[in-house]
Amino acid sequence: MTSEREIYFAELELDRFQMLTCSKLYLTKEEYEFCLSWDSDSINNFSYIGDYSMYGDYLNLNLYSEQDNDEKQLELEVNY
Repeated sequence: MTSEREIYFAELELDRFQMLTCSKLYLTKEEYEFCLSWDSDSINNFSYIGDYSMYGDYLNLNLYSEQDNDEKQLELEVNY
């Protein structure tokens, strides 16, 4: 039987998984491995970018949009 404590910690981990996959654009290696431990199919949702970003090693493809990125770059250039 699962204890209340085990359920509590499982819910915390699920919340962390959902936060990472639904709202964080760049993930560290540890965060990426955590997501894979929860859902091995999520490997297709991330792209390794390594040294190309100072924000993290993996790009969350669920959130990344080339159009949004281009618009942000244009805004930066216009406001510069």
